[in-house]
Amino acid sequence: MPRITLVGQEAGGVGKSTVVRGMAEAIPDAPIIEIEASSRIIEYDHGRAKGPKRVTHFPVRADRALVERSGGQAARAEFDPVINAMMDTKLPTIIDIGANAALSLLGTFDEEMISAFAENNIELALAVVVTADASSLSAGAKLVAAAKTWAAATFVIDNRVRGNTDPAIVKRLADGATVTTLARAEFESHTMRFLQAMGLAAIPSLRASDLQAEYGFAQARRMVADLKAFRLAVMEAVRPAATWLVS
Repeated sequence: MPRITLVGQEAGGVGKSTVVRGMAEAIPDAPIIEIEASSRIIEYDHGRAKGPKRVTHFPVRADRALVERSGGQAARAEFDPVINAMMDTKLPTIIDIGANAALSLLGTFDEEMISAFAENNIELALAVVVTADASSLSAGAKLVAAAKTWAAATFVIDNRVRGNTDPAIVKRLADGATVTTLARAEFESHTMRFLQAMGLAAIPSLRASDLQAEYGFAQARRMVADLKAFRLAVMEAVRPAATWLVS
């Protein structure tokens, strides 16, 4: 029975793609479906000459409010390729839903579609990323509520990298979902730029000597230590969702 975990959040800049990358690191063979205006998770297929790609990108328009207001066939068909790909899933799959698209996509999950997933023996889970930002907490609560009728499991990742959240608020919006925490981390500017450019995939093989020429050995050593600690923290935060996906 294939399983799919959708990772979503309406607010941008909350670390959602970092969570997706953490799941990708935890489950190296899991395909990734990326629903974004432009492709961002490119490191897993970089330089790949043979074999199927790990990441499948489905472009969607970034301004979801405008799409919904426009109506018509274009708006109705916006997620057709994504839904078709989900129905064809044969492996544990991670879906990265771009900012402003999650509620729109989940809004297509009516009774008929939920029944179709069941008939295809596909189980669905939702992982929601929240931060201390009020908009992410509000959207997170809406997403958790929207998944009540179809999610076999629900996960909330409390991302404190940019500030602490109120645990009581997170517990309330989670509404019984499994909650994990990504602890706050302090990065030097060079470390953050490397992380944004390379993601998590390059970190395990990274050595201080790789960065020494540019930053000097002492700083390179700190950067590598911080990056490796952060990768492990992300993988720990996504462990329940990753375990469910492959169990």
